[in-house]
Amino acid sequence: MKSLTIGIVGAGYMGREHARCLRLIRPFFGNEALKLIGIADQNKAAAQMAAREFEFNYGTDSVDALIDDPNINTIFTCIPTKFHHKVIQKCVACGKNIFVEKPFAKSIVIAKEIHDLLIESGTKHQVGFVLRYAPVYHALKKILVERAKESSLRTVILRDDQAFPVGGVAHFTGWRADVEMAGAGVLIEHGLHDVDIIEWMFGPVKRVSARMDNFAKHPGIEDYMEIRFEFAKGVTANLIELWHDIAAHQAVRHFEIFFQKALITLDTYDMHHVNIRDKNAEHMLERSDLYRMVADDPLYKDISRREDLVFMSDFYALQDYWFVRNLLEDKPLSPTITEGLRAFIVADACYRSAAEDGAWITV
Repeated sequence: MKSLTIGIVGAGYMGREHARCLRLIRPFFGNEALKLIGIADQNKAAAQMAAREFEFNYGTDSVDALIDDPNINTIFTCIPTKFHHKVIQKCVACGKNIFVEKPFAKSIVIAKEIHDLLIESGTKHQVGFVLRYAPVYHALKKILVERAKESSLRTVILRDDQAFPVGGVAHFTGWRADVEMAGAGVLIEHGLHDVDIIEWMFGPVKRVSARMDNFAKHPGIEDYMEIRFEFAKGVTANLIELWHDIAAHQAVRHFEIFFQKALITLDTYDMHHVNIRDKNAEHMLERSDLYRMVADDPLYKDISRREDLVFMSDFYALQDYWFVRNLLEDKPLSPTITEGLRAFIVADACYRSAAEDGAWITV
């Protein structure tokens, strides 16, 4: 494509984040190759404010008008879960490229419908599994490969906790507490990232056992989920998803990865270091060490030394950079709705297991 012309549906947290990133990376491509056209939100004032702040041409309260705009060829859909399906259907009908934030469906049934629509129509699209673009995970994968040469992987523990995303520092709206809007709670809304990244790093999940709870008592919105994964290759992993009300502790992803002869830990919202303990000593890899591990990889080598992007932490911008670049160069986009559906399939198995008090469910 000669030019990407962007419209964003949604002026909330994620819509504004993508608007920020697109403005940030526009100089990488030039104003003629990447044009920021419009933002739509049912709150017209919010749409117009976001358009002004992030240098889009206009803000509107009409999603249909935005998608119908002949000056726009690419849509970012960044809205509450319930509404993605309708927006995607209209984008496909209008021949627009689509970036869809997760979760893109309230249920596995709708997720499959969206998958089939995008695949059968041949619509160019990408799903917002942003962790796949985080440099720290690519460095971690390299560490895992090296440690696997020395001893076998035993188990993986991941705790992903977050302040309940309603009316907080980042998530300033309340729809995530409404099951009609969100479909479910912490696993579908936040934990899909973890389901995706766990399989991306450790291979396909064979079966799951899960239990959940609802401390905040929002109907249908679980805020605690504990899951045991058994991978096809026999290794196990334990995942805890938790929403809480600890204002001084907004969020963290804490990994513990046990090999027979090494333990690797990291807190990945921090992006500063990876700890490795083995028979010799404790090693701490700082941000500069992680940078050197991945800076020349194909995914990063063209942009890792630019001073206008905080490389090790601004992975939303890295994600949007590759979405734009691959569309402009007519190259494959990743991850696609196929990976998105896979995460839904695994999550659906977790919900079914929790409904049966932790029974093992084959994925």
